[in-house]
Amino acid sequence: MEVELKNINHKFVELFRQTFAFTGEEFALFLSYFTVKTVTKKDYYLRAGECCHAKAYLNKGCARNFVLDEQGHERILFFAFEDWWLGDFDSYYSGKPGTNYIQLLEDSELLVISKENFQKAEKEIPKLNQWYSFKMLRSASASRNRIEEMKTLSAEERYLKLTETQPHIFQRIPLQHIASYLNIEPQSLSRMRNRLTNKH
Repeated sequence: MEVELKNINHKFVELFRQTFAFTGEEFALFLSYFTVKTVTKKDYYLRAGECCHAKAYLNKGCARNFVLDEQGHERILFFAFEDWWLGDFDSYYSGKPGTNYIQLLEDSELLVISKENFQKAEKEIPKLNQWYSFKMLRSASASRNRIEEMKTLSAEERYLKLTETQPHIFQRIPLQHIASYLNIEPQSLSRMRNRLTNKH
């Protein structure tokens, strides 16, 4: 299904048209390389063992990205909401099977661009390279901050930081997934929430 401009998240339009100053022609060309993919709640966009051959912009909905540890337990790396990009990028660049699972937690709409089409777009729209360098720096910074939090903050500190910086998560994500993301047991998270609520 082709992408219609009126259905695109305004942040996508602002990013490329304003921040990176794509002309109308460049933006239309870029959009022509995308297709629309709808994924229903609980279905997967990607599973471990599959090769990632595309990038997907999360136009509507939310997702969780997780891996399995040696005991087969899910370890959530991050949640994605509107205006995020999805994919197993190690697999995307190496061409090897990936290790990440990406499951949609709401009925969602993705704008998908294949690796081949993205490479074509990079050649035809040089400004796209500026955006990608910017995105990689932001992703690296976010990953570093996430590792630092897990290494230096207590479970309660991680929880409180999440409530301060991303309160919307608690409206859209089941508590068992939030517990996995914080690396604590669901029962411990429930007790912590009750204790902190009773403090106030």
